[in-house]
Amino acid sequence: MDTKVSQITVKELREMIGEVVEEKLRAVFHDREDEFELKDDLIHLLENQQAEVDAGERGEALEDVTSRLGLN
Repeated sequence: MDTKVSQITVKELREMIGEVVEEKLRAVFHDREDEFELKDDLIHLLENQQAEVDAGERGEALEDVTSRLGLN
């Protein structure tokens, strides 16, 4: 795909990033080729990180990052 980031919506970018993260997690954490299972500790860590993002304690809005980098 030769589409530039400036040519896609924020929703499309988020979906693309989500797919890449999921693909990487599968590559790193799968136990068998046909089964994907996350350990309880990792699930807990990811749930805590998501709660921090939802509460605004972690992460940075895409709009803020693009503005700071002069990409808007």
